[in-house]
Amino acid sequence: MNSVVRSLNRGLLLPALGFSLGVGYFIRAWPDEAGSMTLQDNVSSKEGTGLQLQRMDVLEGIRKNGLYRRLLQDPDFDHSVQSEKIPPGHRAYHVGQGILFGPEKLGIDPVILQDTKRREVVIFYHFGADLANEQGQVHKGVLSLVLDEALCYCGFPTLPSKRGVTAKLDIDFQRGIPADSTIVLRAHVSEFKGRKCVIEGTLESVPRFENPWLASLWKPAVYASAKCILVEPRWFKYLNWLNVF
Repeated sequence: MNSVVRSLNRGLLLPALGFSLGVGYFIRAWPDEAGSMTLQDNVSSKEGTGLQLQRMDVLEGIRKNGLYRRLLQDPDFDHSVQSEKIPPGHRAYHVGQGILFGPEKLGIDPVILQDTKRREVVIFYHFGADLANEQGQVHKGVLSLVLDEALCYCGFPTLPSKRGVTAKLDIDFQRGIPADSTIVLRAHVSEFKGRKCVIEGTLESVPRFENPWLASLWKPAVYASAKCILVEPRWFKYLNWLNVF
């Protein structure tokens, strides 16, 4: 009898208690909502968490870029930045908004342009000098993190509860990205059904020209391509009422 009680404690009660405490601590900060921000706004944050340290020269370059300007005017594309997607209380613990954020790291709050109808996203990043390896190229671990996060974000709207987990991520690194570079990530959903979707994406150099003839002569360099299989676990539907994931 005692062995049965001990087994129940280990198998059910302790895990349930641990999960409850974890969720309780996690959702304390979740009701805080991120403020709205665009490239046209002053670079600051409600809690002064460091967004004022963004590379203004990089942001100015993106403002002037033809691709950004075209998508900004496209009514099918919604404009946002990554910090809007993360509650203020959790930004410091997010890798891209916390430990890897800074002028010589991820130098800007990634700029997101999303078309939910065509199920595609275009995101501008800047990888600073401190993210370089001994060859002066951006660490592949950082690029893997960015690709995983962005491709999942692209696929979330297709899932029943709009959330899921990475089941598989394949990345083909075709060439190194020089440190201190602004990069464009393009992603689109190639197929989806039920609780599963497949997203494909690339990391590319920023296009220099919007003119079709000039663009055909100077095509962006493709640094990496990736394919992500995103799934929604069955039990995720029971978390809808919590609204914390």
